[in-house]
Amino acid sequence: MSSHPFNYTLLLADNSLIMGHRLSEWTGHGPILEQDIAISNIALDLIGQSRNFYQYAALIANQDKSLYKVLSLGEDLGAVSEDTLAYFRDAHEFKNVLLVEQPNGDWANTVLKLFFLVPINIIYIKNLLILLINNYLR
Repeated sequence: MSSHPFNYTLLLADNSLIMGHRLSEWTGHGPILEQDIAISNIALDLIGQSRNFYQYAALIANQDKSLYKVLSLGEDLGAVSEDTLAYFRDAHEFKNVLLVEQPNGDWANTVLKLFFLVPINIIYIKNLLILLINNYLR
């Protein structure tokens, strides 16, 4: 993956969006009511996080129009929005880790996927912050 802040931001957004959608599949199907409500709230939090990351990625893309080619969006597109990044890309353009795409399976598998996603995202957030700090200091 290219070490551009846009790529890390898009990866984090894609991770959050897809995992949020996967977790939302449990709504109404959790083992007990409290867990059902908790996993639904986590899903909403992840989708909210994805919105923040997509908004920042759109800001980066609108400042550097050369990123439009990376996204196969075309040059004649106006401003890129969070919706453009979340819903108008082909499947092969998503940068998420494969963990979030895996089927939920049973409750334990779903919780374990979430358990492993958190440190993965922390690593990517740390790399994004290092890139942003280095770019700022230049």
